[in-house]
Amino acid sequence: MNQQSTIDWFKLKAQFGNEHLLKVWLADVVDGGEQEAQLIRQAIADGEINSGLLQQLQGVAALVCSPALSTWVKRLKHSEQPQADLEQCLACYLEVVSEISHYLKQQ
Repeated sequence: MNQQSTIDWFKLKAQFGNEHLLKVWLADVVDGGEQEAQLIRQAIADGEINSGLLQQLQGVAALVCSPALSTWVKRLKHSEQPQADLEQCLACYLEVVSEISHYLKQQ
């Protein structure tokens, strides 16, 4: 979309192929966004990153073609400051969900 996009829209659209199915799938991502964000918030409260959450975030980052979120997931794998990095990852995740919501509203 814009130059500051957290999503590689060209890659995402090429990967999906069908615009209607892409919209349906992205709506599902947005619908599950708060639940995913809550899991990240819980990890922040616990002060630790569990491997299940890392795998889940890695999958989301790959599926929505988000280099920004992928970068934070990689950083979390070797984090010495899990709470701070999880907070940044949460911010990035929420930005991705917001960008998807904006895209869906424009369609």
